[in-house]
Amino acid sequence: MMIPKRGYLIFFIILTNFGNCFFMRTMIRLIFFGCLALFTSSCDRSKARFGKDREFPRLNYTGDGEFVDHGRKSGIFRFVLDLGQVNLKEEFTKIYELKGLPEVEFVCYLRVDQPLGISGKWDGEFKAGHHVVEMILSDEDGIEVFSESAPLSRWTWSGSVGALQSDLYTTKTMFTPKQAKSYKLSLRVPKKETEAPVGRLLLMGGGWKVYN
Repeated sequence: MMIPKRGYLIFFIILTNFGNCFFMRTMIRLIFFGCLALFTSSCDRSKARFGKDREFPRLNYTGDGEFVDHGRKSGIFRFVLDLGQVNLKEEFTKIYELKGLPEVEFVCYLRVDQPLGISGKWDGEFKAGHHVVEMILSDEDGIEVFSESAPLSRWTWSGSVGALQSDLYTTKTMFTPKQAKSYKLSLRVPKKETEAPVGRLLLMGGGWKVYN
């Protein structure tokens, strides 16, 4: 039995429409599930994403100093703990209690009243480069987390070039606190130095740009 040419044409149109419908349904499903996955991930506040850090619903700092959370939109240094001014000119030892820090990497800084130069070191005259400062961190069980003892000239100088202050740290003065653990941070100046600058002890960390 011969099928007229018109019948072939109708059959071809039906088959093509069926294929197009199948393709369209497949594409719609892919787009739908893709959008659903994106929406679900963006609603997961326990994870960081571009432009927004994760949430810390149980955050409750109760230790020494003034603790500030700059919010989820902070790219770096979201959390800042200001432990106050320290007199680097005098011999002293001071211990700070750290309780309830979020589980992010913190850097312990000494902020000193000395401008930062374009060389990455101090700008102008600095007569206290030989002045030794010690910093020791231990957890609640007495286990040492880090220990640093070095002259100020060997610390890493950071900050904004031209600013009146510089933030000093070393690769040893970094740590990530464990949730629900408390720590003790000891700052010690073993000798007097009248040429030493005024200092401030800060812990800074967190932010969506640095979260892994």
